[in-house]
Amino acid sequence: MSISIARERLNPLEMGTLVVGFLLAGIAIAVTTVSYALNMTFQYQWLVWVITAAFGAVASITFAWPLTFRSPPGELPRGRFYQLLLVSMPVAYILASQVCGLGLASCGVACTVINLSLIGLSTATAVQIHRGKSVGALLIPIVILGLVPHCVCHAPINTIWHGIFGGVSPTCNMVPLAVTLFSVAALRGIRPRASAALSGVMTGMIVFMAVGNPLFSFPWPGCV
Repeated sequence: MSISIARERLNPLEMGTLVVGFLLAGIAIAVTTVSYALNMTFQYQWLVWVITAAFGAVASITFAWPLTFRSPPGELPRGRFYQLLLVSMPVAYILASQVCGLGLASCGVACTVINLSLIGLSTATAVQIHRGKSVGALLIPIVILGLVPHCVCHAPINTIWHGIFGGVSPTCNMVPLAVTLFSVAALRGIRPRASAALSGVMTGMIVFMAVGNPLFSFPWPGCV
């Protein structure tokens, strides 16, 4: 059984993977938000609470987004809007790989392999969508790699994760994973304007982190 979404079809594998991906990404962002709020201190502490509120909102929306799948299908994106959504997926992972200031080399071999794999998988996803093909089989490894604990950065945002997983965290790729999920949702006609807007907002958050962290150790210090 398939669920018609505008002029495309969201097959059961895509449907299930998107739902699970949104739920897991929402939980991951929520845990990171709590860790950030409990452990971050800056001279201008109000900025910590602003960022905490932003991450908390993102976590809530991401976690709740599967409920929008019940809404009537929207018109599929076209033209430049469509192209930007396709490009947003690999670009989000490329930008996220710059957060530690070490480019694709990142913090170690695991980070590099995961970063390059996600860039490749998200590019393949964009190509498959452009060809009108199903992307369920590609979304599964994207969700797994996007949330696999691997980051050894000692930033305060990882404090809770390190306590759970013994020194590693899934923080690095959870936001670009959300970008991918929202972009795919938009391209499949699931609240396309809202999904695209959220993808754009989260891409902006990644740019903020990619620029702020290596240059100013903001919004968190302490990476190895």
